[in-house]
Amino acid sequence: MTAPANPVLINAEKISKSFGIKPLLESVSVGVHAGQRIGVVGLNGGGKTTLLEILAGIAEPDGGRLSRASEARVATVTQGSELPADTTVADIVVGSLGLAEHEWAGDPRIRDVLSGIGVAELLTRRTDELSGGQRRRAALAAALVADANVLILDEPTNHLDIEGVEWLADHLVARGDAVVVVTHDRWFLDTVAQRTWEVHGGG
Repeated sequence: MTAPANPVLINAEKISKSFGIKPLLESVSVGVHAGQRIGVVGLNGGGKTTLLEILAGIAEPDGGRLSRASEARVATVTQGSELPADTTVADIVVGSLGLAEHEWAGDPRIRDVLSGIGVAELLTRRTDELSGGQRRRAALAAALVADANVLILDEPTNHLDIEGVEWLADHLVARGDAVVVVTHDRWFLDTVAQRTWEVHGGG
């Protein structure tokens, strides 16, 4: 008896997107299944980030249809991710979890993310005091501690050192959730991705 296939959590049917007269995506159909890890590659400006933003629900396609399963819980880090001003890193990373400090501070999964991404020592810092790299790491940590079963990540290895990149790869593989990731890091791509989408010429 054949085991059932993993369900589709996000499905894009013949989606198109243009900026001005430049078509970035033309009639693209892709699906993200539960537990599937997908690497997205292609030339800069070719539409990788646009595809991720459409899958995440951040951008609307000009044509086609995007559907999301009721059980899909998506966490996203894109190039345009912004952190609210006048708040702390702790508020950004764990504030939405609804946990008291002693609860999240005692959670080994959360502590592992804070340490692995390198934000444990930044928790009391205000977001407007952070460098660009620190802000990026805080946004990534927030996505990783969220109750999500789909992670959509645009260049998550930027601003991570070698140990951080290795930790992130191990974390994404071990957690067993769906991942769609844009990366130019060949080692990271080979380690994490089970399949690869190449965005090229609108397709």
